[in-house]
Amino acid sequence: MKIVATIFEETFDAALASIPAECDMVELRAEHLGAIDFAALRKATSKPIILTYRGVGQAPSPVEALDAGIDFIDVEWRPGLRIDVPREHVVLSHHDYEAMDLAPLAQMRAFGCAYTKLAVTPKTLEENVRLLEHANEITVIGMGERGLYSRILAPFLGSELTFVAATKSAAPGQLTLDRALVIYGPDRETLHVKHIFAIAGNPAGHSLSPTIHNPLFRKHGVDAAYTIASFETFEEIVNEKSIRGLSVTAPFKEVAMQYADRLGENAREAGAINTLVRMSDGSTFGDNTDVDGFRALIGARASRPQSSGVPPDDQPRRPGETPDRCGRDARAPLRVAIVGAGGTAKAALVACRRVGASVRVFNRSQRELASEPLENLKNFDGDLIIDTLPVAIELPDIPTITARYPGGGEALLQAQAIRQNEIFREALK
Repeated sequence: MKIVATIFEETFDAALASIPAECDMVELRAEHLGAIDFAALRKATSKPIILTYRGVGQAPSPVEALDAGIDFIDVEWRPGLRIDVPREHVVLSHHDYEAMDLAPLAQMRAFGCAYTKLAVTPKTLEENVRLLEHANEITVIGMGERGLYSRILAPFLGSELTFVAATKSAAPGQLTLDRALVIYGPDRETLHVKHIFAIAGNPAGHSLSPTIHNPLFRKHGVDAAYTIASFETFEEIVNEKSIRGLSVTAPFKEVAMQYADRLGENAREAGAINTLVRMSDGSTFGDNTDVDGFRALIGARASRPQSSGVPPDDQPRRPGETPDRCGRDARAPLRVAIVGAGGTAKAALVACRRVGASVRVFNRSQRELASEPLENLKNFDGDLIIDTLPVAIELPDIPTITARYPGGGEALLQAQAIRQNEIFREALK
């Protein structure tokens, strides 16, 4: 597999300046560039270059581009298409931005071009799975948030190219170059996968989890890949038998409980799971590694030396604050406010109990957790806030752990993923 960095800029100078060093190929999108200095483009990188034009009006001359040493011309397939340049220099593409039209595939392959690329928009997990059946034949790309499942997995299953954004995104759901390099690692020519794991959520397209779990699988020598399953219902995801395990995020953390044959201690106490795996014996096991993540972060906060009256470097004393407020006796319980009352809040509450913290819960409405009105939070004068709400709100000026990924929740994401990846690997034994 080769990572193709797509350059999608407003001017030719900006395009040249955006060509990255760490990629396998470069695609120049020429819609906005006007006249192109092909000699300067060729000189700017030693990587193979694809010239692509999906605008209206006069396209750049493919003959001039090839004469200047540009390696490939992207040609959009259409019925009755004629190709007037050598086919060994052609990337033959078909884009369906509304649905998943696979009908042109046989006709496209018959051209015998250097690369054949099918970029379509699957809406369901089943459509993604059908698209991936062609990954070892051509380049396949699932567009949009629903298509991320196949977009991320396709290179692991033999897809020749993956197109990523060097700077600006040029297609719905396109990964950034930085994320792609982490997901696929350095040995891209030998990518393969036996087991599939995914994050299940609605939405989940923002998730950074593939950049955490794929490197962990490589580190531990596990033949597995991790992708994003962002679909309407949990049933659609959990019933896909090719998926061995799931990270479960909102809004599925509580409904996922009913699909576990066995529960870990964290899950039983929290009443919600964020991890569900199919074990080798066919049974399913669910647990809540958010508890482990919160406990690690809370424990680090609670164990900081605080009895000297001198605030830690990242906790400057506020005007009027006394040593007792900033330099709390290390033996006193940590005073924590949990904001929210859903599955993530339940995990935070379990973690707080295990480190002996004193907890108050604040939420907009009464749910299963006993909580105070959210408006009372402004009067909280404790040591730590754990914010589990899906959107940001104004919080008191107190150290905060947030569970929003992204948006400050990366520390929790990393902390909980350590145990979660262990569970994934245990499921394969």
